[in-house]
Amino acid sequence: MRRSQVYTTIDRWTGWVLPPRCVLCRRPGQPPAFDLCADCEAEIPVVPDPCRRCGLPREAVYDQARDSCARCRTLDLPYSRCVATWAYEFPVTQLVQALKYEGALANARVFGTRMVMQASGEAGDPRWRSALVVPMPLHPTRLVERGFNQSHEIARVVSRLLDLELGGHALQRIRATAPQVGLDRAARAGNLCGAFHADPHDVRGKHVILVDDVVTTGSTVTEAASTLHAAGAASVAVWAAARALG
Repeated sequence: MRRSQVYTTIDRWTGWVLPPRCVLCRRPGQPPAFDLCADCEAEIPVVPDPCRRCGLPREAVYDQARDSCARCRTLDLPYSRCVATWAYEFPVTQLVQALKYEGALANARVFGTRMVMQASGEAGDPRWRSALVVPMPLHPTRLVERGFNQSHEIARVVSRLLDLELGGHALQRIRATAPQVGLDRAARAGNLCGAFHADPHDVRGKHVILVDDVVTTGSTVTEAASTLHAAGAASVAVWAAARALG
C-alpha cells in the first residue's frame, strides 16, 4: 500500500471517530477530514478567471498557446504556473494570520487539502507525478521565534495527499530580510536578492512544486524559483493558499 493510501485511510478513520469541525463557524466540516463546511467554503472569495501563469485575473489579451497573459509575459517569470486556492481577502486573511501567529495548524490542513483539489489538473500532468514538494522556507531566526514554518505544514499535507516527496530542506533562507510590507516591486526584489540557497543534490532535474501561504506581489516566489532553477530544477510551479489581488 502506498504511503498516501495509508495516510488517507488513517484520515478517514480518524474523521469518523473525531468528525472535522469547520475552522470558521465550528459547525461540522466535510467528512472525512476537511475542516471547512460547504457553506463557508462557498462564501470564500476566489481569484476571478485566473491566469494560469501568474495567478492574477486574466487581462484582455491572453495567449492560450503559452497559457499566460500580457502582464506576466512582461515579467519573465521563473515559474511555469501559479495555482492559488483563494483570493487573499476576508476570511482567508484571518485563517492565514491564525496559522502563522496563533499556531492554528488545522488551517494548514484546510489550505493543503483545498490546494490539492484546486491543482488537480496540474497534478495530472506527467511532469508532476514525481515532483518534489518544497515549502517556502523561513530564516532560522524567524523559525525559532515562531516555532514552525506555516508553509512547511501546508506542504506536508500536499505531499501526503499526492504521495510526493517532501523536500523540507531543499530550499533554505540564508539571509534575514527586512519586512516586505510597504516596499514597491523594485525594492522588494532588491530586499530578497541572495536570500535563498537551493541544494543541487535535492533539486537537480526535478520538477518542483513550491508551496507558499500567500503570494502578494510575487517577489518572494520569483526569487525562490530563480534560486531553484539556478540549482538545476527542471521546472517550478507555485502552489499558494491565497493570492493578493491588490
